[in-house]
Amino acid sequence: MGKHISTKNLLDTLDLSKCTDGFWLYDTTRGMNLSMRAKTEEEAFVDAIKYYQNRLTFVEGQLADITKKVDSFVEQIQKDEDN
Repeated sequence: MGKHISTKNLLDTLDLSKCTDGFWLYDTTRGMNLSMRAKTEEEAFVDAIKYYQNRLTFVEGQLADITKKVDSFVEQIQKDEDN
């Protein structure tokens, strides 16, 4: 991170820092920067939205896989009980 200039506490869990190398958006719930070296505050927020969209897509994909496996398992148990 470049030299720190200022930080805005946006939420209890979200800080936006202005540094000599751009804007950094830090999320304490994730324990990570969602944006680094963004040229503007808006770009930092867009970076964060893109991160969360990608994360949501990944998690929804995992949920769909788990749901298929559970459904298949339950279906197999039901078939076994019917026999």
